Amino acid sequence: MKTLYLKDQNYNWKSHEYENISELEEVLKANNISIGYRASIGYRASIGYRASIGNHASIGDDASIGDDASIGYRASIGNRASIGNRASIGYRASIGYRASIGNHASIGNDASIGYRASIGNHASIGDGVKLLTGLFIYGSREPVTYVGEGEISIGCHTKKISWFKKNYKGLGEREGYSEDQIKEYYTYILIAEKFHKSI
Repeated sequence: MKTLYLKDQNYNWKSHEYENISELEEVLKANNISIGYRASIGYRASIGYRASIGNHASIGDDASIGDDASIGYRASIGNRASIGNRASIGYRASIGYRASIGNHASIGNDASIGYRASIGNHASIGDGVKLLTGLFIYGSREPVTYVGEGEISIGCHTKKISWFKKNYKGLGEREGYSEDQIKEYYTYILIAEKFHKSI
């Protein structure tokens, strides 16, 4: 059994249990919600009043689609992503896991918005644009995050990749990393360097 949360005309959230989306046809119609042919809606997704979801579109688990939002044909909305009120997601666009698209924002056809990206209210992203949010590695001790401009964060240390390449061993020893962990994080530094050079 799946659960889908829908907003009614009074903007109150109501949960609906179903096996097949066709079981909700009357409820969807009453809330002016349109879900296209062969669209898939994930577990515990929420869909706002008067939202429109195109044919073959895919809405991930726990995703939230705002009131009057429009999701295009074959668009893909990742798990836990949030699409704002009156936002428009184009044909074959891809919105990553936990990404946030603001109210009245417009994402073009074939555009790709990465993992945890945030697009503000009234923003417009053109057709075919690919927005990468960076690199995030969850290592055995601390996360490694590419923060831009050739810098990464490892735990509470944010420095240039070149600095980490020169100082990784001493820093790892001072922080109490094992020899294997020092090697592990050096590998992550090299991955971050390769990522930086590719963008």
